Amino acid sequence: MSVERGPVVTVDRIELDERGERLAVLVLDDGQQLVLPLRWLPEDTREGSIFRLRFERDPATEQERREAIRRLQQRLFGPEPEEQD
Repeated sequence: MSVERGPVVTVDRIELDERGERLAVLVLDDGQQLVLPLRWLPEDTREGSIFRLRFERDPATEQERREAIRRLQQRLFGPEPEEQD
């Protein structure tokens, strides 16, 4: 059984944004680009570095954010009416 390991990206270049933050421009094999703060990548990252992307669900953070949104909606719109059968 083969396990998908995630897409490969190449650090095409490192740029500065308008606030002076260093950004890594990653290019996927199909040409799509992903721009991330360089601080999110390993310290030795440089132009030409190769990475494999992996995505991991974070159920705890997802639940926290859903709860925060629910509380905000209640504050803005009031409590939801009771469901009627």
